[in-house]
Amino acid sequence: MSAEIARHHHGHSWRRTGLTEQDARDVFDRARRRAFWAKLAGWLRGRPSSRNRLPVLGEVPTATGAGGAVPGVQRLEFERVGRPGSASEVMVPIDQIDGTAEPRACFDRRFRPTSEAPRARFERLAAAVLSGRGMEPVELYHCGGRYYVLDGNHRIAVARALGERSVCAYVTEVRLNKPGKPRSDSSA
Repeated sequence: MSAEIARHHHGHSWRRTGLTEQDARDVFDRARRRAFWAKLAGWLRGRPSSRNRLPVLGEVPTATGAGGAVPGVQRLEFERVGRPGSASEVMVPIDQIDGTAEPRACFDRRFRPTSEAPRARFERLAAAVLSGRGMEPVELYHCGGRYYVLDGNHRIAVARALGERSVCAYVTEVRLNKPGKPRSDSSA
């Protein structure tokens, strides 16, 4: 049986074996290698490893220590300004999904796996997509024109690795609270 070219992803093509589970493993391995090479390239260019970390909604850099020499991160709180998850599904371009609502260590800033930890779930989702079953919509927060994943980091990682340009999502509008600003839902 001859292999077929399945996708063109960022100028690279990959071959499908026709065996869904093997293809899913290959997709994970390729994404993991890309994460490794991105980390290595950043290191060789002298970039801090935190620059390749998956951004978290509400994190803002701060300067701490003597003369601000040691950078830190402050986490702003956020609040919903709309109903949780709109009633209908919408298509969201993957390149507008900037990060996640909660810290995640197993993906880099482009949702590539940085360890073996997400392998089983990633491969299961990839196999579902490759066999035509698709995947459930993700849940996103929308803040400042960008999207952050509330539920669906693995699904975003698989969609990106397979070269998808958008995902089906339920979106909830949120806004960041400024430091020291009282929350609107507190009564005191």
